[in-house]
Amino acid sequence: MIKIDDYAYTSGLKDVHPIEKVSFALTFLFFTILSKNNLVAGFTFTVMSIGVLFKAKIPFIVYLKLLFVPFLFLMTSLVAILFSIAPINQEELGVVWRAEIGLWQIYISSYSFQQSYELASTILASVSCLYFLVLSTPLYQIMWVLKKGKLPTVFVELMGITYRFIFVLLEKVNEIYIAQSSRLGYQNYRSWFSSVAQLIVSLFIKSMRSANELQIAMDSRGGDEHLYDVDLSMGYNRGHFVIIFISFVTLFMMYIMTKS
Repeated sequence: MIKIDDYAYTSGLKDVHPIEKVSFALTFLFFTILSKNNLVAGFTFTVMSIGVLFKAKIPFIVYLKLLFVPFLFLMTSLVAILFSIAPINQEELGVVWRAEIGLWQIYISSYSFQQSYELASTILASVSCLYFLVLSTPLYQIMWVLKKGKLPTVFVELMGITYRFIFVLLEKVNEIYIAQSSRLGYQNYRSWFSSVAQLIVSLFIKSMRSANELQIAMDSRGGDEHLYDVDLSMGYNRGHFVIIFISFVTLFMMYIMTKS
């Protein structure tokens, strides 16, 4: 998480106006979710990956590791869609693979395989859009866009506070883990479970203290100040809007062609 924030602030696209980056990413995300088509998803994933690797200049290994996390969760979720269970005497159409266990059979149908493939491609393409935005846009730029979008101030500031507390909690987790490891807290299974339980309790107490300190600091200033007033002085690039328009037209044509 900390590394993602570091890459956002050192990205090759950090000086590009956030409206341009958000519009570009959301255009691809919108058509990917709307079409749920493999061609559109593949095009989206390719364009977003090129943007992340060559424009934002994120290392390939880092991007691969980031994609591996949602891919792992995706594979575990697709099991329920890909495999079906039915009585052994029940005939199923379009069976690609089948295994019999007693009076039951586990099988993969052509329909479930196609559905899983389309779902996986759509999700990975959508994740690549979000990674493009997160890895190229610092938090203060995203919050500026949210405020310009007339979202409630409470929502925007809660988002900023939550994001801030993620790093606070990660730092405290690391401190507690180092302290426990230095006392051989993870040398066997019994001590491992005990140490993890103590870490969770300590983290909860420290997070409550941090939240209380933040509330006291806000109350001492009257409680009505905006914590994240962002003033952005960045210019627009007409060339980027031309690229966004071309991308929109291309995706729209691909959507129409795949629908027909």
